[in-house]
Amino acid sequence: MRRRHLTLGLIGTVLASSALLVPAPTASAAGPRPDFRAPWPCGEGRDYYHHSSEVHNALDFNIAGSADLGTPALASASGTVIDVVPMPNSSGYGNYVRVDHGGGWTSLVAHLDRISVAKGQYVRTGDELGKVGNTGESFGAHLHYEQEADGQNQPIVIDGVALRYSATAARHTSGNCGTPQPIMAGSPTDFTGDGVDDIVTFTQDPKADVYVAASTREGFGGAKVWHDFFAPAGEFPALGDVDGDGDDDLITFTQGSTADVYVALSNGENGFGVGELVHEHFAPAGEQPRVGDFNGDKKDDIVAFTQGANSDVFVALSDGSGFGGGQVWNEFFSPSGEFPYVGDYDGDGKDDIVTFTHNAEADVYVATSNGTDGFINGRKWHDFFGTPGETSL
Repeated sequence: MRRRHLTLGLIGTVLASSALLVPAPTASAAGPRPDFRAPWPCGEGRDYYHHSSEVHNALDFNIAGSADLGTPALASASGTVIDVVPMPNSSGYGNYVRVDHGGGWTSLVAHLDRISVAKGQYVRTGDELGKVGNTGESFGAHLHYEQEADGQNQPIVIDGVALRYSATAARHTSGNCGTPQPIMAGSPTDFTGDGVDDIVTFTQDPKADVYVAASTREGFGGAKVWHDFFAPAGEFPALGDVDGDGDDDLITFTQGSTADVYVALSNGENGFGVGELVHEHFAPAGEQPRVGDFNGDKKDDIVAFTQGANSDVFVALSDGSGFGGGQVWNEFFSPSGEFPYVGDYDGDGKDDIVTFTHNAEADVYVATSNGTDGFINGRKWHDFFGTPGETSL
């Protein structure tokens, strides 16, 4: 496994059960805590409670009136399913699933109506483990959830928030928007610099291999491993010619709390170099990263759409040997629920930004790059394109 170099520079109502489940004391994990997401779908809110009679540090999540019955229970981090236990069993959990996330960390969802995975299956953040139910020692549909380190329960942290423990209801909105998929905006895939694009796939499993099949202009050659550890599960992989040499390179945004950016440069023949840490905080969890040449210098830069209340757009420019500091290039563009992308829409050699509202109006807005420090003249370019549920690029 090729490890990354940690050097800057590019070259390189009812809830909850009164089940008498055995408490376990808090313990330290063998490895760092995974970037756990909420175990239910992105953007949805749930009330949560803790009951002293339950497992130490467990929490129950619920929608009033059992409205969550049959809704998805999701993997809160990537890992391997190690326990799939259906009814009947004597645990009090009913139908339950446990996932091993590595480094001594596991998570558990319980009282499921039904189970959707098999033991030994690899799951990614946001994959469905089962459906919320009311099985076992439960007195109303809800999702019972635990995080464990070295086999012992830990205080729950999801979406970067340490949840409180009380019999009085609190509320949390899920940031589990699934495992990011590669977005190639502004980033072709010519890894050999011969003027034709190749194909690439990121396995995003524990091996985190990157395969490339080069174009022969009439077909693609055999798939070969061009990198043996890059963009593991939970990271956001992308592509771009970051150093301006005509060969496209690998980029990955770790997101999460670290929000690091790594680049592995193409050698133009048969591989990518060691992944280098090129930015220490860019596009943290919840933001949308993209890649494009925003100043027209033939070197790809990085952009982050913060979405949320501020909806700022940050750009970090490449100088061929590193990325500069992130600067605000637009103060309100692509708020939450919209889909941002990039491309040279006015044909001036500089990539611009676009957003698809993906609502009933299905509007498309574009702001063009001024080439130096901003995306300007944001306006509607189409008044009905890319409806909800469609994929728009």
